[in-house]
Amino acid sequence: MTQTPAGPAAPPASYSALFRVREYRALVTADVFSLLGDQLAAVAMAVLVYERSHSAFLAALAYTTIFLPWVVGGPWLSALADRLPCRRVLVGVDLIRAALIGAASLPRMPLAAVCALLLASAMLSPPFRSSRAALVPQVLPDDRYPVALSLQDGLTQSSQLIGFVAGGALVSVFSARGALALDALSFIASGLLLLRGLTARPPALPKDRRTSLRAETWEGMRLVVADTRLRRPLQLAMVSAMYIVVAEAIAPSYAASLGGGAATVGLIMGVVAGGSVIGSVVMARFVPPPARQRLLKPICFAGTVPLMMCGLTSNRPASLALLLLVGASAAVQVPANAAFAAAVPAHARARAFGVAMMGLMAAQLVGVVIAGAAAQWIDANLVAAGAGLIGCATLLAVVFEERVGSVAVRTPGRRPAMSATSWS
Repeated sequence: MTQTPAGPAAPPASYSALFRVREYRALVTADVFSLLGDQLAAVAMAVLVYERSHSAFLAALAYTTIFLPWVVGGPWLSALADRLPCRRVLVGVDLIRAALIGAASLPRMPLAAVCALLLASAMLSPPFRSSRAALVPQVLPDDRYPVALSLQDGLTQSSQLIGFVAGGALVSVFSARGALALDALSFIASGLLLLRGLTARPPALPKDRRTSLRAETWEGMRLVVADTRLRRPLQLAMVSAMYIVVAEAIAPSYAASLGGGAATVGLIMGVVAGGSVIGSVVMARFVPPPARQRLLKPICFAGTVPLMMCGLTSNRPASLALLLLVGASAAVQVPANAAFAAAVPAHARARAFGVAMMGLMAAQLVGVVIAGAAAQWIDANLVAAGAGLIGCATLLAVVFEERVGSVAVRTPGRRPAMSATSWS
């Protein structure tokens, strides 16, 4: 049989190719609105709680409203994303969150009620993020998808940088309540953009293939835990996220120890996000894929070093420079995310991403709670140094577990449940 000669290989997808897709333009633009509002609200809540309570621990607990929904109900709520049309989930969640955040911004609203409303809003994040994660491969079903992953990470971190810095300035000029009102408007803008820009699609999991929500949730959890191609990149991403979030969680007390106020809170949060932008861009655009895999562990370990060095100084510029380096270690998220997405089966994408987000949020929640409690009694720069030490020790445990698992796989007579893949 005569074979047709293969044509020249198609060039890699470019960023401009992504924005020629109408649905992707809507997703990205809506995401930027929503992310900017979220970071503005994060600064507002940290300042509001710290001003009312003068407690670093309570300010850190308020920050946990970002993570708690994923830890409590992430996989279960994400399973809903496979059962409902993506556009309906995305638009509906945005509009409900706008109403909740708008209510939280009302004058004379008790602080406990504000925290409850923000927690209710955050509980809607798992189905939203999982629906978005499941939709992007449908909108970009070819080589543009991995390019979109790196772009999304850069946009997320850039939005955090702008939102944190602008949030600190806006809270200083206006008020924390006003910042929450702006966050509510950002959700309205995001919902309208998605309503107009997305195409209606049927749910990923049709009714005749459904079992029960609990069974589908457990299926997603078992998939991630059992498959080393999913579990190993997620472990590294979790450790990195755990120690990087500490400076943001204790930003109000850290700013106070550096002699600053709300603007310094925004700067602390902003330099960590700025370092993440730099690290992600360098990793995605200038490091070839094989080298990314080899650099994953070294970058994770290297990120703990400047955090430990924070314990040696209370100088504001030096501290901000060190935190910029800490943020840059978030570059590990780019290849970890891409490896995870490539290994996830299409029928369980939303659930698997929900489990992954639960792991990432749980790791950050642990870091936030421990750091917030420690900041009650210890100087914030020493808390940051302790987070670096704990991060390094946790990485050593992860590497040890992986080496032990690799030895077990290679041992004659041992048959692993699933084939192992190594990051080294």
